[in-house]
Amino acid sequence: MGNSTSTPELPSEWLEILPSITKEEIIISSIKRCRISKDKKVYLDDELFELDEHVSMAVEILKADSGSHLKDIRFKLVPGRMPEERFWAAVFAILNDGGVDIEGVIGEVNSIDDDYETGDEFDDKIDGILHTPKTPSPNDGTVHVQMDNHEIKSNADSTNTLPFYLEEINAQQAHIHSLQKSLREANHKIRKLGLEVHKERKKRHDEGMNVKEGQNIKHSGNPTTCPRCNSKLDVRSSQQHSGTWEMHPDCKEFMKLDDHLKENLRKEKEKRLNEVLSQMKFILETDELKDSYGTWSCCGKEEYEAEGCTK
Repeated sequence: MGNSTSTPELPSEWLEILPSITKEEIIISSIKRCRISKDKKVYLDDELFELDEHVSMAVEILKADSGSHLKDIRFKLVPGRMPEERFWAAVFAILNDGGVDIEGVIGEVNSIDDDYETGDEFDDKIDGILHTPKTPSPNDGTVHVQMDNHEIKSNADSTNTLPFYLEEINAQQAHIHSLQKSLREANHKIRKLGLEVHKERKKRHDEGMNVKEGQNIKHSGNPTTCPRCNSKLDVRSSQQHSGTWEMHPDCKEFMKLDDHLKENLRKEKEKRLNEVLSQMKFILETDELKDSYGTWSCCGKEEYEAEGCTK
């Protein structure tokens, strides 16, 4: 062998997906996406899967599996649960979909009925039709042909009858093959579109997260928002400092709280602030009795102008 084959390079997204592939995902993929025909050939999405054509890529996948994660799964599944070819067909199906459950994005894609996926089973039915003639009756000379549990009688000679039915069956089979091909192509397009939709959604989500994080970045050590009320600060060039803003420990503790705890604390502080403002108003602005703070001894109400308690 004088020609040296180049080592295939795994896509970067595959390297990210490999550590997260689970045994359950491979089993589900093998059930939904793969099947084995009567001649022991493996089909992935109704296309023949040749393991020989994927050996070099499979070897690189096992090399990249530094933690022996996929090797352990393969050891548990092959050959007890599934043959080698079906295992790798299921793995490549997951990798080609980007590790995404496409059916979850686009809805369940209707698969082709297994009875007519390759036409092998249909050919078996043809053989059954052509090789199960009933013995002609010696009285009337009628030819009896059994088709799908329905007996067809004809007074024509058998040499003319059977070729006629064979042509009809071949025409129907050709039509079925054509429909199968169209359906497979449509399913591939749907899966491709579903993957593109998922990637676009993920891209928009990541962009939104980046924008949100960018809004919280502090430039030159100066905050752009107030740590107390979160309002935007007008940072002018004359306010630039060579040092960094040292936040008070109380503010740091507040920033660590969950949102609902922050909201509860704000409400308590607002309530207390209103009470203080009411008390300070009497001292700073007026000396009228109605503006003073205290308590009615009879009913305990804390407002001077509160409704009376006697009738």
